[in-house]
Amino acid sequence: KQAALAVAQDWEHKARNGIPVENPSTTPASVIDGIPTFRGFSDTWMHGLGGDDDYRAKMNGYMRNIGRFLGPKADWPLYHLHRSHFPGLAPFLSEMGYSPTTVTLHLKAFRAMCLVAERKGFILASPILSADYLHNPTPIRPKELTIPQIEHLLDSTAVIDWRTMILLGFYCGMDLVESGNHSWVNMNFPQKTIICAGSLRNGEPATMTLPMHPVLEAHLAAVRSASDSEFVTPKLHGMTDCGLREQFRVLVERSGLKTSFNESRLKKRYLDIQFSSLKLAFALHMDYEGLFRLARFLRGMSAEELQDKIAKLPTLKLRPLPLLNHP
Repeated sequence: KQAALAVAQDWEHKARNGIPVENPSTTPASVIDGIPTFRGFSDTWMHGLGGDDDYRAKMNGYMRNIGRFLGPKADWPLYHLHRSHFPGLAPFLSEMGYSPTTVTLHLKAFRAMCLVAERKGFILASPILSADYLHNPTPIRPKELTIPQIEHLLDSTAVIDWRTMILLGFYCGMDLVESGNHSWVNMNFPQKTIICAGSLRNGEPATMTLPMHPVLEAHLAAVRSASDSEFVTPKLHGMTDCGLREQFRVLVERSGLKTSFNESRLKKRYLDIQFSSLKLAFALHMDYEGLFRLARFLRGMSAEELQDKIAKLPTLKLRPLPLLNHP
């Protein structure tokens, strides 16, 4: 902060006393007067991000769009950027076709970057506040699957890994990639619990322990006795989100479930039955509306309350699979 303040005071002193001040908009560089520019600092910040290639590509896209909004200001020193420069950012992103949810993801990423710059003393305060985030009153989301539809989807495939994935999606509210990336060490059969990775908190995994529903417990025990792999779903373990989505789409298509296409504001078409349809069904039966902050809702329950709610989830009636019913 002292470095940014000293530079800002020097710039203001020169401007007030008629001393020529270099126009930051005419000097494209990653650093000016010892302070990084938006473009320079955002590049450095993104290089230090964790996550996979898809995540970093998404962050890069967000910063690139914010750079387009800033125009020449993207090459100003960071301390020149203030709240007065950003009222038009959200409308600018909306006009590009992004939904309120995705606009907010842009703002959250930018705010995260600015908070790092603030801690390093390059700016006095973030020009973006959490109050600037948008609320999407009508988010586009897949539809919930009914219990008969889930049973039909399960019975339509003899691929054990996919039956496991679907059961984890419905009985634990897991995301697609998380459902496919479990090892048996995450399954505690004596205590009848599963360790779920959850979303990230401050860069660290936020794990959560969920009780097993009896249907899920029986299925996992049968799979474990028939498997020699360290992974719960070895055929699907380590696959990308894109690859798993495509396989799930084919699974839904072959099941004969009636689906339709929705279209986003970016004109992208997607099926209304997604893997998250299972998570929505889970949330519905847990007496929770939607998916926003579902993990926080679950963490707010006592172990006894969570156990009771999981136990009361519908008991799915499934067609036996030969390998899992072999004595």
